[in-house]
Amino acid sequence: MTVRQCLVLLLACCALGLGVPLLLGVTYSARLSSHDTGFFAVHVDDAIAADAQPRRPRRSVLVVIDGLGHEAAKTMGAIALLREHGQCRKTAVGVPSMSRPVYATISTGLEQDRTGARGNDDEAPLFAQSIWQRARAAGMSVAVVSELTWWEELFPGAFTHYDVLPLDADYFTALPPADLQLVHPLYVDEVGHEFGAASPEYAEAVARADRELGDLLRGLDFAQDLVVLTADHGHSARGGHGGAQEPIANVMTCHAGLGVRRDPDYGHLRITTVAPSLALLLGLPFPAHMRAGDDDLDALFAIADPAAFSPAYLEDRRAAVERFRRANEDAVRAWLPDSAGNWDAFYELYRQRHRSGARVLVAALALVFLLQLWLHRRREQQGEARSAALFGLGFVAVFGAVTYALQVGLRGSFDLSSVAGRADLIGFTLTMGFGWTTLAVVVHWLVRRDRCALMLDLSAILAAGAVLSAAHPLVLGWRLGFPVPSPTVYFFPYFAALMFPAVTGVAVVVAALVGLRPLRRRSDMIART
Repeated sequence: MTVRQCLVLLLACCALGLGVPLLLGVTYSARLSSHDTGFFAVHVDDAIAADAQPRRPRRSVLVVIDGLGHEAAKTMGAIALLREHGQCRKTAVGVPSMSRPVYATISTGLEQDRTGARGNDDEAPLFAQSIWQRARAAGMSVAVVSELTWWEELFPGAFTHYDVLPLDADYFTALPPADLQLVHPLYVDEVGHEFGAASPEYAEAVARADRELGDLLRGLDFAQDLVVLTADHGHSARGGHGGAQEPIANVMTCHAGLGVRRDPDYGHLRITTVAPSLALLLGLPFPAHMRAGDDDLDALFAIADPAAFSPAYLEDRRAAVERFRRANEDAVRAWLPDSAGNWDAFYELYRQRHRSGARVLVAALALVFLLQLWLHRRREQQGEARSAALFGLGFVAVFGAVTYALQVGLRGSFDLSSVAGRADLIGFTLTMGFGWTTLAVVVHWLVRRDRCALMLDLSAILAAGAVLSAAHPLVLGWRLGFPVPSPTVYFFPYFAALMFPAVTGVAVVVAALVGLRPLRRRSDMIART
């Protein structure tokens, strides 16, 4: 191949390496969520027998301390007080461990894969029925205090009172009177993003939440009132969430007060069970779309104190859980007979489809690298260069491996848990991309000193980036489908939209220095002759 041909190939791959990842990355947030319909939702009508209605708490409070991880919660005196009057359970929030998706799950009992809420940017209402709507239908007043409007955006019309307060307000004393109250302070989360969960600032924010929550608890009568405490996610040591790491995807959920069985041991719970537990303790029908089947709904009857409810009520609610499970089993079997009505099998069969689709990705990548190998071999056979084929493949492989290692080594993971904020992600990835690609180019040139070989290998990197980026919507759907992929795959489009444009920038400089300049010198020589 001539230098001109190598240059044309590199510029074409620059267009792909810039355009495809950037286009798919900047549209990704808008393609994550499907609030209008969700995925594979099962609607089940529920009602409580008229003769089985329980006594309702005088005052019921759901506390969601944003960004409070499980281990940090265990240090709080308020948690000890809640355990004294009830029980606390380590709770898995699922993936993605992001705020709006988990708010949706806390409210509906439906997991993120099926609510269609997979990111923080979609302000549209959610189709799934919430515990707030159940409470309003039962004639209860529902009040919210938060720094965000997101709960109201998800469930418009579900609240009788909604206050948005500044960061420095005491959310717990600002709660307006209502039958059911939601208090949602964000200062722990905001400090977590800025300083990380290992920082003294995060510890101080947790201490503030402990003090303010403690004041609320000391003003309650646990013989008449009900408190449920939970969170949406924790934080990484340096700040960030979204992945499945232990400190991030596990929070503390506590139930205390009227109707709650006292249990000093730490149990386990799924975040999908928070809304059904509220329904049970408040004497409300279960949310119509809650997860049922391969669930932990049996934990409801370990949370509830049998002495506080009539046998008729508990039997009615057990029968309701079984009815939900049968309806879900029938729906799952109808959608996918091979699942035998089992949600876990249903998920696995869909993941197998993703893996089958990924084979096309592997084939496309193989074609890119075979073309790279063939072009190097052709140059060798034509006497244009010494053997460079295996070096070229090795260069691309090492470039990919080091890129991944730098992201994980410097940021802690290759998923959203490594991102403290958007500006932080953009700055880090662009800097790493430019710096590492420049170093790789310098090493390539020092070892090979072959203009065409360098341009061919950069072309392979950029083409591989375009293939990986395009495969994401081709395998998972233009609008992210079901189920949510692994945290690494979920994160990739954001990373690629920054990394590969950075590689492209360096490649354009290479094109100008080792591609265009020799061609210009040749043109000048021809003109002089």
